[in-house]
Amino acid sequence: MEKESPFYARNDSSGAFQVCVKIERTVGSFGVWAGDNPFQFMVPVTLCQIIVTVLVSQVIYYLLRPIKTPKFICYVMGGTLLGPTGLGRIRNGALMDILFPLKQASFLVSMSKIGAIYFVFIITLRMDLKMNLKAAKRCWRFGVIPFFCSYFVTVFLLSLYKPKGHSSGDDAYYIPNVFTISSFAVVCSALTELNLLTTELGQIALSSAMVNEIMQWTMIGLELSPPKNLIYSFVYLSLCGLFVLICVFIVRPVMKIIVERTPMGKPIKEIYVIMILLGVPIMSALSDMIGLHFIIGPTLYGLVMPNGPPLASTILERSEVIISEFLMPFFYLYIGLNTDLSEIHKHKHWKVALIFQGILFVGFLVKVLACVLLAPTSNIRLKHGLVLGLMLSVRGIVELMFFARIKKFGIIDTEVFSQMVLYVVFITMICIALIDSLYKHHPRMLKTKSIHEVRVRMIQNSPETSEFNIVSCVHNDGNVHSMIALLEACNPTLTSPINVYVILLIELLGKSTPILLPMKKRNRKSFSANYPNTNHILRAFENYSNNSNGPVTIIPYVNVAPYNIMHDATCDLAEDKSVRLLIIPFHENDETLGSHIVTSIRDLNTSFQARARCTVGILVDRDSRLSMSSSKLCFHLGIFFMGGQDDREALALAIRMLERPNMRVTLLRFVLNNNNKNSGGAVKFKGNEQEEKLESNMDESLIDEFKAKKINNDNVFCQEDVVGDCIQVFNAIRGSENDYDLVLVGKRHNIGDVTDEEMSTFMDNAVQLGIFGDFLASTEFCDGKVPVLVMQCPPYIYLDF
Repeated sequence: MEKESPFYARNDSSGAFQVCVKIERTVGSFGVWAGDNPFQFMVPVTLCQIIVTVLVSQVIYYLLRPIKTPKFICYVMGGTLLGPTGLGRIRNGALMDILFPLKQASFLVSMSKIGAIYFVFIITLRMDLKMNLKAAKRCWRFGVIPFFCSYFVTVFLLSLYKPKGHSSGDDAYYIPNVFTISSFAVVCSALTELNLLTTELGQIALSSAMVNEIMQWTMIGLELSPPKNLIYSFVYLSLCGLFVLICVFIVRPVMKIIVERTPMGKPIKEIYVIMILLGVPIMSALSDMIGLHFIIGPTLYGLVMPNGPPLASTILERSEVIISEFLMPFFYLYIGLNTDLSEIHKHKHWKVALIFQGILFVGFLVKVLACVLLAPTSNIRLKHGLVLGLMLSVRGIVELMFFARIKKFGIIDTEVFSQMVLYVVFITMICIALIDSLYKHHPRMLKTKSIHEVRVRMIQNSPETSEFNIVSCVHNDGNVHSMIALLEACNPTLTSPINVYVILLIELLGKSTPILLPMKKRNRKSFSANYPNTNHILRAFENYSNNSNGPVTIIPYVNVAPYNIMHDATCDLAEDKSVRLLIIPFHENDETLGSHIVTSIRDLNTSFQARARCTVGILVDRDSRLSMSSSKLCFHLGIFFMGGQDDREALALAIRMLERPNMRVTLLRFVLNNNNKNSGGAVKFKGNEQEEKLESNMDESLIDEFKAKKINNDNVFCQEDVVGDCIQVFNAIRGSENDYDLVLVGKRHNIGDVTDEEMSTFMDNAVQLGIFGDFLASTEFCDGKVPVLVMQCPPYIYLDF
């Protein structure tokens, strides 16, 4: 039967020749009122697909969030439920045919590839290639040896038993290749969700994954080489080299020019954002045209981009949500529509599937075991070697892209592809659950510590003739002036010099790898390109070191990390350097910061107090009045002492400070009224009678040491006030207002009120500063203009053998 032509020609009544074309509308409908079925048109169907996919995936994520299931697993499960495995089983696939018509299939595939290339671009845009390669030199063995062990074992087992649906010949190495590689992007994403990105083990996993990533792309390049023809090979290699040269010597310099033309602290212009995002499909098309895979173009494009602010951070801020939540669902749908677990049931291949899954699982166990055996060579515990192996075995989106690719080439069929997707979901959920239960932020190194070594981390146990190690954290140049004044007040002397680890805390923007980097002069120039404030902040501390009245050594660091995990690397550094005092600025010191930043810094300070194994001091200095200027004849220090470990730390620091010339120190001690102590009144001591006696003896011992300093120093004063409840303490504090330059107080006290918790609900910052610290930092004491340093001892004695 002859096919009806879509057009015909005729002469109209006037004799004019006309061509009539039959229009088949497949894109947009006129609506149900015009008699159209919206599900027969591509636009309504596509929009419906996005809505259904996002809703189903979000519901699954909400249900599985308590067991910390990665978000991409939930999207894969959502896509699978909407494919032949789930929706295709209802009414013999009638609903699936309506939601996923064949005429829309090519559009769905195209959109999935667009989502994939943009996703790969934003992942590689986050990478700091230079930094990760430097780190990879130290732990390359974890990236190479476990991979080859797992690879060869999997190849051997698959050679003995080849699953049905797997091609023969030279392509047989594809499956073990995909399953034994650890993708940097996947590992980074998993560690971010687990909040382990800045831990020592997390950094080793990222560096090892980077080594794997390099091996992966090298093998892809060899795989994509053209037939063994000399002319073709020469042309192919020349075009590949030219493509790389264009990326490195044209694209990257242009991006650097854009960064240089962007004002400091400002995002790049919108026209630049549009052109950079437009470059993603252009690079993908070019790499596809010259014979490379279409993914390689966006990968190189993202790698040559300058990461960090302002370029990468602006691109990610403008595009990441759209790409991750609205373009990538097309990719998950594509994976789901190609996953059909019913094929296994249809062909009665459950035994075959279990054997295949078992082979892949053996490869996984070999990789984990190799990491465990290698752990002692890097002074890592066997338990943490197990965790490292689990981190490197997490699977994700990159693996799914390779599965789809080898299925397209006919290397595997739908049944094997479905088994692979099932394996990814299964093994990733196991790895995430085990990592979360086994790794608890403990130090990874094989160290043993005595009780004495733990105790000397407090100021009051620090020998008077030893070095005094301090970590000083700053967020911006507004924190510098008060920090320098406080360091000078700590009285550096020849017998007790001060070593200050100055850490500039910077939020991680436009990068995937957090760093804690010692800022040596040779690497400051390259680092300041992204963070211009770095140089003059560190220079200010170095100038102070050169002009201090005593020996002060400044060791500058930069910590670039998300706020929620920024404290981990800083606390680990403090532990390694035997630091006794960690000083952090209060979140309300700078009123120019946005509410989001203020909230993040507040949460960060809370994490410091919970995590640090040394004394933490929060410096409240809203008006930047803290100064050790030589124009002032005397620096007046006040200590409010109620008793307890935190107050003793404040007093111990004050004892160190009072030895400094021109330092005037006033101790105000609040003594409990004995009539109320045991009468069931409002005031009580915390702890049992034995603890009470021990704490009281330690308080008196340190008070006696302070009073002994008063004998030969006319600038030392001590005053005692008898109080009966917290209200009397507040009144006594109000009555002691003076021209203080700095006030020291502990966060927690032995003396407490039964209404402490109730009172804290009426205070804004009692959680971080304590009720008395919050009161001293408020406008009710000296109009809130006196700087306050609130001290807190380690919340627990940390013994980990």
